[in-house]
Amino acid sequence: MEIKEVTSEEAEEIQKEEPGKVLRKSDKILDNAKENLSPAEIAKVDEILQSLQRDVNCLHDGTRFAKKKALERIRAQTSAKLEQGVLTGLFAGLCKPLLTLFHDSIEKCREMSVTMVTETTAQMCDIDVYLPYIVPMCVMRLGQKEIVEPSEEIRQLILELLIQIISLSPAEMPLYCQDIMLILVRTIADPFAEVKKLSCTCLINLTSVAPRQFQVGANVLLNPLLQSISHQHQKVRTLVIRALGALLNNGDNKMIEDIISHLAQRTFDPCPPVREAVYEVVGGWMITLLDRYSYFYKLLPLLLTGIEDEVPDIASKSLQMFETAGKQWEGENEQDIKDEKDFAAADPVYYGVLEGVTRPRLGCRILVTRNLSKILPGLLNDLNTWVDETRQKSVRLLYSLLLYSETSSTQHLEKILFALYKSCMEPGLSAEIDKCSQTLAQFISPVTWKPYVLTALAGASSGEVKSRVGVSPQLCTSCLRVLSSLITGSTSDLLLPIVPELLETICKPEVNESSHRPLYRELSAVVQSLLNVLGKNISEFSCQIFFLLLRLSSVNKENEEEREEVEKMFSLLASYQEIPVEELYVRHAPTLVEQLNGLHKEWTRHSPDHSLFGELLLRSGKTSATIMPGIYSIFRDCTSKEKDPELRMSMFTLLGRLLREAPVTSEAAQQFSVYSVEIIKEIIIPNLEWRAGRTAGSVRCAAISSLWALLRSQLLSSDQLKQVQKELMAQIVSSLDDDNCATRLVTCNCFNFLLKAGGKECFGPDELHTLYVELLKRLDDSSDELRVAVTSTFSTFFSLIPEDYDREFYKAHLQALYRGLLIHLDDPNQAIQEAVYKVLESAGKIHPQYLCEHIDNVKHKHRSSLYCDKLLALFRQ
Repeated sequence: MEIKEVTSEEAEEIQKEEPGKVLRKSDKILDNAKENLSPAEIAKVDEILQSLQRDVNCLHDGTRFAKKKALERIRAQTSAKLEQGVLTGLFAGLCKPLLTLFHDSIEKCREMSVTMVTETTAQMCDIDVYLPYIVPMCVMRLGQKEIVEPSEEIRQLILELLIQIISLSPAEMPLYCQDIMLILVRTIADPFAEVKKLSCTCLINLTSVAPRQFQVGANVLLNPLLQSISHQHQKVRTLVIRALGALLNNGDNKMIEDIISHLAQRTFDPCPPVREAVYEVVGGWMITLLDRYSYFYKLLPLLLTGIEDEVPDIASKSLQMFETAGKQWEGENEQDIKDEKDFAAADPVYYGVLEGVTRPRLGCRILVTRNLSKILPGLLNDLNTWVDETRQKSVRLLYSLLLYSETSSTQHLEKILFALYKSCMEPGLSAEIDKCSQTLAQFISPVTWKPYVLTALAGASSGEVKSRVGVSPQLCTSCLRVLSSLITGSTSDLLLPIVPELLETICKPEVNESSHRPLYRELSAVVQSLLNVLGKNISEFSCQIFFLLLRLSSVNKENEEEREEVEKMFSLLASYQEIPVEELYVRHAPTLVEQLNGLHKEWTRHSPDHSLFGELLLRSGKTSATIMPGIYSIFRDCTSKEKDPELRMSMFTLLGRLLREAPVTSEAAQQFSVYSVEIIKEIIIPNLEWRAGRTAGSVRCAAISSLWALLRSQLLSSDQLKQVQKELMAQIVSSLDDDNCATRLVTCNCFNFLLKAGGKECFGPDELHTLYVELLKRLDDSSDELRVAVTSTFSTFFSLIPEDYDREFYKAHLQALYRGLLIHLDDPNQAIQEAVYKVLESAGKIHPQYLCEHIDNVKHKHRSSLYCDKLLALFRQ
């Protein structure tokens, strides 16, 4: 049965003619009412009507003011306390004039007439006899194609009257259901919020008293409700949602196809009462909807979303409704699940570990399992949408689905994991992704999920993950994030069989070598999860874990917090094996150096393995003695002239640090001493050779710094010095004239040290005579610091002059030395004067007469004769 719609032309005719036709019959109401009244009541009614006759007449022909006054006097009579019989008779006499005013041109009169009808009928026990007159008048005002009543407040009053009529005469509503629905079609779409709310309330009440009649034309109410579901007022949205619930329960269940998407949008509503209404309506449909079995896959996502709502009360109510639906489903399908109940397996370990988490009832689990394949595709798409709220809701819903489906999610595992990988790339989802991944691991064996994770890490997959060469750093980071959570959710016994293959994949360069910093945070989480889950079983994989920890330590040099985390994991790895941390290096450093020895020829300054090599050496301490043969070959190859200058400088910096720290342990010092000659000949000397350019100069500076570290650490014996003296001194003399001031300064220090270390055995007069010219040149250097260092070297130089030195034969050399030094005795810098004076104090002892003669020749040229006088006084005693 369809609701008849009235055209605008018909509405004008109705407004003119229908009230008269409808109310013409009301003359009979008074006669019928009097038949049931006592003589006393009839007399009382006649008396009141007689007193109001003039007022009733004014309602037809009076002015605006007269109508208003008349209505006020009539209202005073009807609102007085009257017996039920008198009130019934009185309203029978006033019904026609009051209902006629529903169409009055004066708004106030319409308002007062509707209010009086509402108030009067509220006091009456039986209003059934008046419904054929009241309802049609309401339809004429609100139920036309274009609503006749222009006043929002009066439309509100008429709807309140209808709601009252439904509550007072529920048995008569089947007769008027279609008329009221005709009104609701118009008023639900009304722009006035209060009218919308009352319309929804009226609809809900109507479905409860006339469900069968309502079902006939319920479809026409769907569009107005859906148009109002996003109204700006939260109370309107809430009532519209509840009205939709009543509409679907008492209408065609196919309407759910149109309704469900709108309700899904309301789960994002910022107002908790609106979301609560959605979940209550959906929970009700799960229990009462006639065709619910056909639509469980549409209803479950909404109700499960409610279980993960931010408001605890809403989440609790949603869970309770789902449990009720699951219990009802169990009762309806008792025979089908008899075996599952009678031979139920023990609850998974998961429910005994987490406090407050209990296993869902069987009916709920089966409902999710049977509809999982229909829900997942759309949900996984939503996980990767650009809208943050949608992603948040989707990942929470995924957690609920995984929790209820338990092992049934295995058949969808690849798609789920790939969606989790992609979701990890989005900000703000990390905690929820971890929760989902851990839940997966609780119900699915590591042997099952291992192939999918390792395939993604290796960079090739099939199905939803298209084959590709390599893997992007972002995707690899996401895979590691999910993997760490999967490991956390597993148990040691189940995880052990896959650990070898798992670590083999993670230790591959394409996985653990990256410039993408977040990758290392997730790699650290994977290692931490392995340590926590495997415990003492980690011992058999100690070398691989040690390698990964070194990798993390080598890339986290600037982040103090992350370095502390790595240190804790080193300690944890050692404690599980009941050994000190130093023992880890003794056990695993040789193996790692052996592995690096085959790869170092391809290194650059920024190679991850180069950083790892440096970290290993700096942390190994005394263990470096046991791996010296291996690290020597790496240093030799990485500092060759063909290598990148940046790499060579980096290697020299590392070598210098190792040489400085070598004396800390006798084992390391001994090993470095054995290789000191090779280090000088094959590593340092080739890099001291002069080449044009600033870069080459920086390499020479790094090389000479490493030599200084070796010499200062006392790792070169006198015999070894003799082996390298000729070649080394040639390069040192050349380096004294280097463009880099730092290089010249360090070279001067090395020069001084070698003179002291070699002594008179290595440096005879002939060797000394070839060196002093370069030292004199350095006294004219631009750096005062270097000039002071040269004077110290001169002091060492003169200490090596033998006692049997032939002063007359070598007179020219002594004169050249004295002349050169005396020039700087008059230096503008007081510190230089002091330093040169001390040198001449020792130099003058070789041939005092020559020195005094030279002083006499230059004394008059000096700014101050102070130091000249001191020297003369010293050597002419």
